Amino acid sequence: MALGSWPCSSPASWPGTLGAPYKGEIERFHGALASLAEIVAFLVLGLTVGLHTLPDSGALGIGLTLAVLLTVAVRPLLVGLLLLPVRLAWGERLFVLWAGLKGAVPILLGSFLLTAGVPDASRLYAVIIVVVAFSVIVQGGLVPAVAARLGVPMRTVEPEPWSLGMRFRSEPRGLRRHVVAAGSPADGCRIGDLDVGEDVWIGFVIRDNQLVPVNGATSLRADDEILVPTDPERGPDLSPIFSKPGSGHAGPTSA
Repeated sequence: MALGSWPCSSPASWPGTLGAPYKGEIERFHGALASLAEIVAFLVLGLTVGLHTLPDSGALGIGLTLAVLLTVAVRPLLVGLLLLPVRLAWGERLFVLWAGLKGAVPILLGSFLLTAGVPDASRLYAVIIVVVAFSVIVQGGLVPAVAARLGVPMRTVEPEPWSLGMRFRSEPRGLRRHVVAAGSPADGCRIGDLDVGEDVWIGFVIRDNQLVPVNGATSLRADDEILVPTDPERGPDLSPIFSKPGSGHAGPTSA
């Protein structure tokens, strides 16, 4: 397909929507690699400035002053105006005004001053380092406390080192994932009593991040995740069984 005809193609054929093999593993690997690269870049760029030179050049005082002004005046004023049409609770709005963290990008852009021959470039670059360090240490360190103070909910994501996967030579068809909704026909029902027909079997039941042994006497509960292999062409629509009546269920998702 020619490049010029790509925008006219179906959205299902766009690269971001294709079901590529090992797509999940590739995305997780590159996400972790990008995070590691950002940390390394931040450390390497930070080593370009000697900490002992900051007080002597006046960069420490100037940088701290600019950092405080950006945190308590400039960002709240400008971002606050942009957030006026956005529907947010006051706590959420104040949290956005506070959490304007800065990272390696300002330092990288500031390094261009050193190669451009700008007068007093070393001092300006040191000021940028101080502003970014203040943002990372002070703003970043206070994010949990500020969120709790403003009533913004935060949760701790526990590491999940164990995963269960199966490899197929070709993309499986008819494998559907359902979540048991509270008050649905499946909530509290035994698998053997479900009206799913003889050609449908429930392969996996995941409850509280744990596999549940599957047999006819297994009772399903709300929020259980169900994997069901079905015939993609003749298989029945099982969404009403796992959805609350009258909830306007959106249907199953592909596993």
